[in-house]
Amino acid sequence: MKKVLRLLPFFLMALVMFTACSDDDDVTPKVSQIYILNEGNENGSVSIIDENDEVTNNYYEAINGLPLGKFPQSMAANDTHVFIVVTTTTGAGYVEVVDKNTFKHVAAITGFSYPREIVLMDGKAYVSNGTGADDSYAKKNNEIYPINLSTYEVGAKIAVGAGPEKMVVSKGKLYVANSGGWSNDDKTVTVIDTSNDQVLETITVKSCPKDMAVDANGDVWVYCGGTPDYSNWPNTTFVDAGISKIDVSNSEVVSFGFPDTKGGTKNIGISKNKKDVYYISDAVYSMSISATELPTTKLIDATYYGLDVHPVSGELWLCKEVDATTPGSVYVYSTEGTELKKYTVGSMPNSTVFAY
Repeated sequence: MKKVLRLLPFFLMALVMFTACSDDDDVTPKVSQIYILNEGNENGSVSIIDENDEVTNNYYEAINGLPLGKFPQSMAANDTHVFIVVTTTTGAGYVEVVDKNTFKHVAAITGFSYPREIVLMDGKAYVSNGTGADDSYAKKNNEIYPINLSTYEVGAKIAVGAGPEKMVVSKGKLYVANSGGWSNDDKTVTVIDTSNDQVLETITVKSCPKDMAVDANGDVWVYCGGTPDYSNWPNTTFVDAGISKIDVSNSEVVSFGFPDTKGGTKNIGISKNKKDVYYISDAVYSMSISATELPTTKLIDATYYGLDVHPVSGELWLCKEVDATTPGSVYVYSTEGTELKKYTVGSMPNSTVFAY
């Protein structure tokens, strides 16, 4: 009994220390491998969905005590960190780096003017940057920045086309979709050798390429939103919209045109086995990578702001916006087009990131 009494003060002290440490954190980090990026309206945010299917909105702000930033555009994750690209209205965009387990701020990588998308590979990241237009909306070429993920040092810029958006890596090459940005008049994909960050070639596709996916053969599928025609406003049409497939073995292009699109930049995805392409135009469609023409049957008769494919289940995760201030939704569909789940998230959700 005396021995227990002698040890009691130490137990009490440990309890007090544990309680004090716990009080330092306003929110206990939750285990999650699914993140939703919400663009918002000068109040961008991250929603997470945990293993119990529970949604936590404004997760970054809850953990860090500060808002994420004005206009988050894209997001990527590796084994240890999550990287969030934030574009501001002041020409001072940045990449916010958080710890994957705690979601606490680690670093802010700066040096960008209008960052858009990020892709990770082999200890390196690439960030696309640029508006695509000068002050008079004339076409202006932009750049890609490599980042050393050990030091967070930004390397020398790589010149590409106007308004670079999504990037993918296939067979050691970085493919960059040059959308035209605010000028809306680019229709190229820049190919970069990732071993030396030198441009290898520029490939012509359909107009305003924005999103891309890589199939089982390593070929690159490019979603092209088309050049907007405002002559019949408010009935905007899109000229030369469609999908272009780049054969990475010889850079030959096969294109498929469609008459109309829904706005947004996350409009194409690849199935779990990488043998079927999903894309959004006037609805959601599924297309075999061996097809010679676009499908006519709609997989899901609705349009969305973003499309991603779950790497484990193969299900489609579709982001649906309302407006810049109203909470949006994420719908989960089977590969047969059956709605399975719906989550309420932040405003203007544009993509789902699966950190598996």
